[in-house]
Amino acid sequence: MAEGGNGEREALRESVRLKVQADLDALREAVSRCSLCPGLGKGIPGRGSPGADILFLAGKPGPGASPEDPWGGWKETARKSLALVSGLSRCAMYFSTALRCAPEKVTLAQLRRCAPYLAEEILLVGPRVVVVSGKVAAVALRIALGDEVPENPRAGDVIALYGSRFLFQVDVARLESEPWVQNVFWKIMEKVPPLLG
Repeated sequence: MAEGGNGEREALRESVRLKVQADLDALREAVSRCSLCPGLGKGIPGRGSPGADILFLAGKPGPGASPEDPWGGWKETARKSLALVSGLSRCAMYFSTALRCAPEKVTLAQLRRCAPYLAEEILLVGPRVVVVSGKVAAVALRIALGDEVPENPRAGDVIALYGSRFLFQVDVARLESEPWVQNVFWKIMEKVPPLLG
């Protein structure tokens, strides 16, 4: 009887995993076709799999971003910082952005239009930790998830919400233009392992 119970639980887990993956695929398709903003049907969805340990959230797509790589050139910077923190290189990661296209000037109206995508994505992925990179991502997160998200979080602040921990980080876009910010970024990333534990 115990074997049947374990087999049924495994079958249920697999059914849930497949449903969440299908919902995430549908969200990716909706973002890719979105024409609410200047991207005109060329939105850039997040990338990774449900249940990722860490979801990296930037304000807008990075340099050279594509539907397969929303962070573009910033992704390698994040991976390098993870390599410096013991044990994080083995973590499953998901990369996303608050805005799904890259306007020259970010507005609250744009963040509001993308907020439902962001809220659904975070809930579907179900990460243990969300690394929120920069002010645009923090403002978008507050719009998407509500007043439980602080209005003006500081880099290094942590909150728990919807079964995830949110770690506020400096803007990844500043890492190359302001090298001193790299030390701050890496220092804050050292908070991730205890948050995963």
